[in-house]
Formats: sequence, structure tokens, C-alpha cells
Amino acid sequence: MRRRANSKPREKRRLPRKSRSENASAEITIEIGLPSSKVAETVYRSLLPETKQPSGFRSHVSVKRRGRTLELQIFADDIVALRAASNTFLRFVTVAVKTVNVVAPFYRERNGE
Repeated sequence: MRRRANSKPREKRRLPRKSRSENASAEITIEIGLPSSKVAETVYRSLLPETKQPSGFRSHVSVKRRGRTLELQIFADDIVALRAASNTFLRFVTVAVKTVNVVAPFYRERNGE
């Protein structure tokens, strides 16, 4: 591709970065009952790193644990981001619980339970 002799190179236009608003327009709270408080603690600890996101994302998730119940609070800028975040975190919970169910028998055998 050739440029004309007198033409200036085009400057890239930068779009302003959208910051996460403190007043999310969509939110959901999901409570998940788990088989035991030990499983709830394990799943809770596995989800915590996923909640740490730099600014600029369209959703924010907080996770709390009470006994054998997990509470996910998801805040998003719009309904599409809310759906994506809720699907992602529900999948994380499912994978964590399945992993605990697969791995737990090995720990029980090793610890003589």
C-alpha cells in the first residue's frame, strides 16, 4: 500500500476507557447451599482470586461464606455483563465442587478416615 507524498500518517484514535461505575445498573445475589462447611470453605477459597479484577471490567463479584452457604453478589454495568459474570461464576462453583468430590476420597484414604 502506497502513501501519497504529501499525506500525513493517520493518528490512531483512542476511545475513552469506561470505568466501572459504583452504581451498577444490574445486580444479582445468588445463594448456594453446599453439602458441608468444609466444602463451602474450599469452594470459597478457590473463588476468591477470581473476584480480584483491575478496574475497566464491566462487572464485579463479591463472595461471602456463612456456614455451608456461599453467597455470590454480582454487580454489572449492563444485563449482558451480568449474564456473562453469573454464568462464569456458577461454572467456577460447579467445577470446584466436582473437583472436591473427585479429590476428597484420596484425602480420606490417606488420613485414615
